Amino acid sequence: MKVLVDCTPLAWGGGVQGAIALLVNLRQQSDIDWQAVVPIPLQSFLPPEVAFDARVFFVQKRHNFDRVWLRYKLPHIEAAFAPDIVFTVSGPAYFRARAYHVVGFALPTLIYKPDGPLTSPTLLGKLTDWLRCIALRQADHFAVQTQVVADRLARRLQIDPDRISVIGNCVNPLLAQHSPGEDPPIGCFGILIPTAYYLHKNLEITPPVAAAMRRLDPELDFEFRFTLEPSSPHWRAIAAEANRLGVADRLVAVGTLRLNELALAYRAASAVFLPTLREASTAVYPESFFFERPLVTSDMDFARELCGDAAIFVPPQDVDQIAARLIELARSAELRSRLITAGRRQLPRAYPSSSEKFKLQVELLHRVIATRNTDARRQR
Repeated sequence: MKVLVDCTPLAWGGGVQGAIALLVNLRQQSDIDWQAVVPIPLQSFLPPEVAFDARVFFVQKRHNFDRVWLRYKLPHIEAAFAPDIVFTVSGPAYFRARAYHVVGFALPTLIYKPDGPLTSPTLLGKLTDWLRCIALRQADHFAVQTQVVADRLARRLQIDPDRISVIGNCVNPLLAQHSPGEDPPIGCFGILIPTAYYLHKNLEITPPVAAAMRRLDPELDFEFRFTLEPSSPHWRAIAAEANRLGVADRLVAVGTLRLNELALAYRAASAVFLPTLREASTAVYPESFFFERPLVTSDMDFARELCGDAAIFVPPQDVDQIAARLIELARSAELRSRLITAGRRQLPRAYPSSSEKFKLQVELLHRVIATRNTDARRQR
């Protein structure tokens, strides 16, 4: 099997981790002929053995002109390699492959009705979503990470369910090399928010939550830790609101973390918080279970499917209820222990290991190739 792995739509977040895991596993296979196209900004996140592999081609993606150029360049890369199949790790792809094209889907805002902060998309946003839907429908097959997303994708984008396969997320194999570590540090209750900035992540809720926590429990020592760059405009806006509410000392940006740094951040945290309004899936959930840190997240269908009884579920826009549950978690060792135990059970139950996920991905690619060969024979 010859596979062209297309990583060009990726920029940050969980999709990058998924691409890293895939490339690490591909390097360990002798029976798969592969090449990968990766944006240059991702190079620093790749392990050296992948970054310097001759089968990995790096392309620029700094400006809109670069994206236009990719639409021209990618078909030429495909033609030169002549793969049996193209796998875009997280779409929509910048091009329509001539070979059968499998596209990963991770755009939750396309399959949920807008509400809350997402109620008033701009005209440009609506146009962008429309173009994304057009591009996505050109794929031959989709790989999604939960059944909730598969059902919503089929219904909202009117895609045949037979063209959608569910392959669960996993803990990145490089992250899984780290041990969960000891109990969280005694003292400040550190609340890790390990996500890149997207509007649907609902990070703006955190300053008012911090203010409510200070009001409800003035003696509690706590800190929200964001994996955002301190110089980024998104962090500056969040920090400005925290300053206005008098809780600037309760929020800190630790920067964009490489995997070894992310492992240390999990181990240094007392809990994990993800107030997201939408998810196609997220690495935060299995990582929280792996590092044995209690999780507080949104009371949404995707979260309940992925977390089972291993999380505290909160209405993602109810400031006082979020604050009360975080305080309860900080004050109750028994509650933290119960969630950690549930997380240990949920991880193998809901998430494959990295090797299991890779096996499922390879089986999917073989199955799609076989389907195309069958269709070709029928058309003769």
